[in-house]
Amino acid sequence: MDGIFFLMLRRLRAPIVMLIAIYGIAVLGLVLIPGVDDQGRPYHIDFFHAFYFISYTATSIGFGEIPYPFTYQQRLWVLCCIYLAVTGWAYAIGSIFGLMRDETLRKAIAQARFRRKVRQLAEPFYLICGYGQTARLLCKVLDDLDIRFVIIEQREERVNEIALADFRFDTPCYAGDAANPEILKIAGIEHPQCIGILAITGNEEANLAIAIGAYVLRPKLLSICRSRNQSVADNMASFGANKVINLFQTVGRKFSRRLQQPQVTRVCDILADFPGNPIVEEPSPPVGHWVIVGYGRFGAAVHGSLLRAGCTVTVIDPEPQAQLVPAEFIQALGVEAASLKAAGIERAVGLLVSHDHDANNLSALATAREINQQLFTVARQNLTHNHLLFEAFKPNITSIRAQIIAHECLRAMENPLLAEAMALIQQQSEDWAAEFLPQLHQLCAGQVPEIWRVRFNAQNTSAVHAMLAQPTPPLQIGHYTHDALNHGDTLRCVALLHRHAGVDQLLPASSTRLQFGDEVLFIGDHHARLAHTAVQENIGLLDYIRTGEEQPQGWLFRRWAQWQQERQREQEQERVPAAAATHTPPNENA
Repeated sequence: MDGIFFLMLRRLRAPIVMLIAIYGIAVLGLVLIPGVDDQGRPYHIDFFHAFYFISYTATSIGFGEIPYPFTYQQRLWVLCCIYLAVTGWAYAIGSIFGLMRDETLRKAIAQARFRRKVRQLAEPFYLICGYGQTARLLCKVLDDLDIRFVIIEQREERVNEIALADFRFDTPCYAGDAANPEILKIAGIEHPQCIGILAITGNEEANLAIAIGAYVLRPKLLSICRSRNQSVADNMASFGANKVINLFQTVGRKFSRRLQQPQVTRVCDILADFPGNPIVEEPSPPVGHWVIVGYGRFGAAVHGSLLRAGCTVTVIDPEPQAQLVPAEFIQALGVEAASLKAAGIERAVGLLVSHDHDANNLSALATAREINQQLFTVARQNLTHNHLLFEAFKPNITSIRAQIIAHECLRAMENPLLAEAMALIQQQSEDWAAEFLPQLHQLCAGQVPEIWRVRFNAQNTSAVHAMLAQPTPPLQIGHYTHDALNHGDTLRCVALLHRHAGVDQLLPASSTRLQFGDEVLFIGDHHARLAHTAVQENIGLLDYIRTGEEQPQGWLFRRWAQWQQERQREQEQERVPAAAATHTPPNENA
């Protein structure tokens, strides 16, 4: 705020000096010009009364002449002062209005307001750099999950869109270059509640600069960066980026898994999707002859996956591709029937359209379907707002760049255990995945489940109480299926992963005993997540899911319950001797 104040003073220096000069000259002249009192004697008005008179007269209020009626000389001077003051105030007010339109001042005020909002955040939040298509999808999901975030976007028109995004929280946002470390500091990268930073702008160099800035300012902070070039991705990783997302490598790996492990890939896709989205069945790509239209990095990634799966591939691209065999390459745009037929579209089992422009992809898709209606089609959608056009063509698989990156970001943000769970799932068999898929569908009634982690450490008061203060009965994973908020109900959740002493177990048994230091990754609906959060914060609720009995709350009620238990034990001990005394031993002689 001090910077804004001094900036305003610098901009208003001339009008302020002018007003001071006008008032000073007016007061001095009024003091020097002699007047006449009620006795006809000459007098001079003092400085205080002169300043008082000029102040209310120059502002057009007017309380009359003091202390006596003025002479003609005094009135002539006051008349000149009035016009001087009006001119000075007109100049000052015009300068103030001009200052309100000053771009530098507006930015300074916006920065101060942004800094204040970030400083007042009391909940964990993510710092998102860039508000493109990927960030829009990601912010919507984070808002639905009640996760706070701060946005930095260089383009001011995009920042204005955030106010219309209808987020449930007042989202701090600022139009600035996130590659500048000073902007990162203002955005709260050093804030104790900042739990991660996402560099997902469309500029690779800016993302690299953000990764470097995050490493210098907060080396241990979770950082997720987007990259298109492998050398830039390696550079980001060298500066401590926890997750570097390479779009084209991600697409290639995902397509390869779909060809080789369709069921396992389906499980991973569901877990990586946005919570609450309907689970949509996607068919597996067939093995055979494929035609790829558009051989950029996207097409090249899928091309390698198809070759590794034993498919034959013909590529169509307007640019020459020296790395491809001439018999497997046709130089054309690929939207006309002649080039598609030359590539063998009539005998092909699949078609991938991956141009950088959606119009070319849709045109190639329409032409190919007229020739071969049995094609398995995979379409690359570059712009999110073209979804209506792609839905009308109904390709078997639509690969949306923004969604792929957003899914990868969400997977890395939710918790580190999810990446470990994904790695273990990819090692499972197709039969295992086929048995687990129906359980995923039933868990949230055909919707993508939420994913959360429960940690049993010193920061969790309930865990300390359950495992140290009250070791019996032991706490088990199955206890977390009991609904502590609605007594007697069962939560819709499944323990996906259990980590104990650094060892991970996938889908642990409900009888697995939980120990201090363990971590459990759950999947389920939103109510189950809220119930687990409440349990971790309330000792009484945790005791209820463990014992099935409601425990007294508060010191007084606990003492009363303890006294009753002690009294009951004393009464039982008194009944035992009495029963022994009334017992008659058998007669040995008899």
